[in-house]
Amino acid sequence: RYRTEASGDLVPRFNERFILTLGKCSNCLVCDDELNVLPLSKKSLKKLGTERFDKGDAGEVLMPAPQKEDMELQELQESLADTPHVGVLVDMAKTLDQAKALLVFLEACAEKTQKNTTVAMTAARGRGKSAAMGLCLAGAISFGYSNICVTAPEPENLVSVFEFLLKGLTALKY
Repeated sequence: RYRTEASGDLVPRFNERFILTLGKCSNCLVCDDELNVLPLSKKSLKKLGTERFDKGDAGEVLMPAPQKEDMELQELQESLADTPHVGVLVDMAKTLDQAKALLVFLEACAEKTQKNTTVAMTAARGRGKSAAMGLCLAGAISFGYSNICVTAPEPENLVSVFEFLLKGLTALKY
């Protein structure tokens, strides 16, 4: 059923078993070579829901109305647009949680009277902690901090932190 010409001479059972195994995964869509979703991916399609997006005249997808959190983020970004150091960095945040974390960190940086201030950031995987931390470090540099230490178990873990540090410094015109 799910065989290709290239795999016909070998053991085609492997491909078929592999694809059937992927079909059992609820996070996987199995598509053919024309990117049509195969019926094998019913679990994934059900998980996506029945929400349909309207299409405009040019065929582009018209997104649904913004959610409450998106509106709060936009209001926060607009209210801080003219604030030096902070406005530019908060404008780069993609989620409300990132913007709030950035504000807490930059507030701690702005209060230089306290020498020992600790700010901790925790969240689930994929929530943008590294991006927020990179922007926070750019903000700390803009507040005049020069001795900043960043550690991680592996150097590869810091790639996105330094990527967003550079983006933040560029946005601050450094």
